[in-house]
Amino acid sequence: MTLKRRAFVLGAGALSVTALGAATSSIDWGGVEQESLLVAGSEEFHPYAVKLVDGFAQTRPKLDVVVEAGGTAGGLLALKRGAIDVALTSRELTATEDEKLTRAYLVARDAIALVVHPGNPVGNLDRKQAAAILRGEVRDWGKLPGGSAGPIRLYRRKADAGTQKALDKMVLANAEMATSAIVMESGHAMHDRLAADVQGFGFLSLHDVTPAVKVLAIDGVGMSRASILGGSYPFTRSFFCVTHGAEKNVVRAFLSFAQGPQGQNILKGAGLISVR
Repeated sequence: MTLKRRAFVLGAGALSVTALGAATSSIDWGGVEQESLLVAGSEEFHPYAVKLVDGFAQTRPKLDVVVEAGGTAGGLLALKRGAIDVALTSRELTATEDEKLTRAYLVARDAIALVVHPGNPVGNLDRKQAAAILRGEVRDWGKLPGGSAGPIRLYRRKADAGTQKALDKMVLANAEMATSAIVMESGHAMHDRLAADVQGFGFLSLHDVTPAVKVLAIDGVGMSRASILGGSYPFTRSFFCVTHGAEKNVVRAFLSFAQGPQGQNILKGAGLISVR
């Protein structure tokens, strides 16, 4: 089926919905009552959520759906105002966000890998060392444990790339990367450059990692399914679907799909770590 998406803009303080009206309504398109599902929030979760919602829509022929990005905070605000049905988050709720009527459903996990050439002797960094490299404060591999003298060639993604945003939050605590970093157009381009550059230092989302590159351990913890699910690998992000108040039938069906075998397989196929 072809999904009917109606545009809306999710801002920092409000949600403006065009054509769909309130999140709790059904819509009559040409005399046929349609179910509606409005989903919005985390920009990092958004591309995966689109695949998840598309899969769910195949099971609901009368579903009219909106799925948009706009940010975790804006999505949660819109949810609590009743403008959307499900908010997307790429982190756990804060104490002030986790209200009595709010429920967060974990659907997947992901991780950011710090990556070098397989021939690089460095195998482990602590979080401070990783951030110092990215900020351009450490520029020679010989300054790091196990490293051989030579310049660090630093790679980054464009500022609006989801992986770059995740790195900025999790590794850099929103500090600026070094201006000398070479910009890569995609995760695939980053992967191929690091696989060929013995002096290179960069990062990849979990789904872009292959044996052609070397993933560094962080604080002595290697990146694996077990360390990501258990939370011991530090650069891990969790993707949640969040609801507030009474959940209409289509929302409960979507949540069941997302956490069930079909939804988990979709997310796993997109490169995330399934949680069920």
